[in-house]
Amino acid sequence: MAQKITFTVSAEIADNATSGILLGDFNNWEFEKGIALKKQKDGSLKTTVALESGTYQYRYFLSDGRWVNDGNADAYVYSEEFFVDNCVINVPEEAPKPSKKASVKPAPLVAEASTVAPKKAATKKAVAKPIEPVIVAPVVTEKKATEAKKEVVAPAVEAAPAPKKAATKTAAAKPTKAAKAKK
Repeated sequence: MAQKITFTVSAEIADNATSGILLGDFNNWEFEKGIALKKQKDGSLKTTVALESGTYQYRYFLSDGRWVNDGNADAYVYSEEFFVDNCVINVPEEAPKPSKKASVKPAPLVAEASTVAPKKAATKKAVAKPIEPVIVAPVVTEKKATEAKKEVVAPAVEAAPAPKKAATKTAAAKPTKAAKAKK
């Protein structure tokens, strides 16, 4: 994509010239394709050209018959054919414009005021506190607790005598705790 580049001949360099043209690689150095320079109120000559990214050589030809160089050129290259220095401009590739839909809010560069420590605290040396050991108790699940009760209760049940049956059905004896635990 072409970028608009402004070329300016300073008032000091333009001197008495009232106009001029910009010639270079971008118009094959052809006078017929020269890009007109317009005189500004401050005496400088100026024009704007759309150029694709790349490196171009150029010079100005002024109305008083002089070839002049740009005092703000990126570089200068000697032309053995004409025994002069040509100006050089480097037009960088244009960075893609960010999409409005996918805008990303940049993170703040300064910490929030509430997270900044007071100046007095910043001058004190930090002392590390020793880490106290943490004792972790074994985890007892319901299943493990039930198995533990059986282990404790089981020997007591075996040692207890079997309950006697009552003579009548109406006066039935209540089962003992050991008998309930066995079930």
